[in-house]
Amino acid sequence: MKLTSTKYVCAVAFIVLGAIASDASAQIPAPGVIAFTGARVIDGTGSAPIEQATIVVTNGRITAVGPSATVMPPAGATVVNVAGKTIIPGLINAHAHIDPDISANPGPYRDEMVRRLKTYATYGVTSIMTLGFETYDEPEGFYLRDTQRLGIGPVATDAPRLYASGRPILFRPGPTGTETPDAARIDVQRHVPLRADFIKLHLDGVPADLKPDVIAAAIDEAHKHNMSTAIHIIYLKDAKTAIASGVDVIAHSVRDLDIDAATIAEMKRRNVALIPTLVRDRSVFIYENLPDFFKDPFFLRALPTYKREVDLLSDPASQQRMRTNATVQASKPQLAQGIKNLKPLIDAGIPIAMGSDSGSIPDRNLGRWIGYNEHAELEMMVAAGMTPMQALVSATSTAARVMKIDGAGSLQTGKWADLVVLNANPLMDIKNTRQIDAVYIGGRRVNMAAAGGTN
Repeated sequence: MKLTSTKYVCAVAFIVLGAIASDASAQIPAPGVIAFTGARVIDGTGSAPIEQATIVVTNGRITAVGPSATVMPPAGATVVNVAGKTIIPGLINAHAHIDPDISANPGPYRDEMVRRLKTYATYGVTSIMTLGFETYDEPEGFYLRDTQRLGIGPVATDAPRLYASGRPILFRPGPTGTETPDAARIDVQRHVPLRADFIKLHLDGVPADLKPDVIAAAIDEAHKHNMSTAIHIIYLKDAKTAIASGVDVIAHSVRDLDIDAATIAEMKRRNVALIPTLVRDRSVFIYENLPDFFKDPFFLRALPTYKREVDLLSDPASQQRMRTNATVQASKPQLAQGIKNLKPLIDAGIPIAMGSDSGSIPDRNLGRWIGYNEHAELEMMVAAGMTPMQALVSATSTAARVMKIDGAGSLQTGKWADLVVLNANPLMDIKNTRQIDAVYIGGRRVNMAAAGGTN
């Protein structure tokens, strides 16, 4: 069944209403019974690993998990021997994008967006929340999400479960802009028929920015429609405004000042979560020189997805421009401040969800590597003070809880069998998340070559 985005509303929407309500994360699961035997299982909840475990999967969902001495493969099950390996839940990127590269692609955009989604899956990222489409790719983004939930279309397999917010709410001057509380409410209401999974707000701390009453109105309207909210911030003052207005998620680190005890306490009282996106800030300046990972086979496996960006960033002239660009250089102390602010939030028990801000507007934001940057983010979070277990939990069950992604995030009975088989133990070294042997979504093994096209 092939549908174009121009036919999207009339051809898909009438069946989406029922299908989305019945299962908001449908992919085509593997049929029958599968038993994974002999691996170490890290279930994503923070519990101690289960050594020599068995996971039983029935029609894509986990029906049993435990030590192999007590959990036996059912008669007739397909047995997958993973002895000596480690199984973790599929990673969840709580702050992702799948924006096409409009400098190199005048449209249509679907094939490129599909390729980007499938690239995520080959890196063990099995669910993503896209925190903001652009005007040009929003229709295709919701088309891909909704057809996936119907179990049809180009991302029904070999792609992460797709959750989406629409265009961000930000200051737009003029008669159709978002300058007033009433305009903000209208902007939120636009997302209701799209069934947006989140509402994204955007603050840059500049004079032409959303005012506090506009932020409060947008968040209030979103909550009236049972939609959670995330906000892009840089400055502590803007984080305080958003928290006071009832925001659910701070989508970037505070990067100008030390986060104070009162703000941390208010976040805890209101259960406000944080997505640090440390690798995003590193991506602004790291290409002033040729980074070592440009030779890393784990990075290079997805070169077909982002070769143009690699070529541009490998240009010595581009690197020199970054060395002399004040905005680029300002990101260095901002990253240092974001790293410093993470540890007190961890210690206070603030929910920390892994997100990389990868895949955002490649023609403007070079080097936001889909797939690779999620693993780099885990490494940076550990360097900032998380234990490997805390980092894994942030990328699995906490990310699922914060972004309201049902059925994923942990290897527990009743959950989807979204899992990553590793050749090494990430609790010994978080870089071992890169030792990927296989990826499964709904018990169906991901075609690791799928990112090369739409299949």
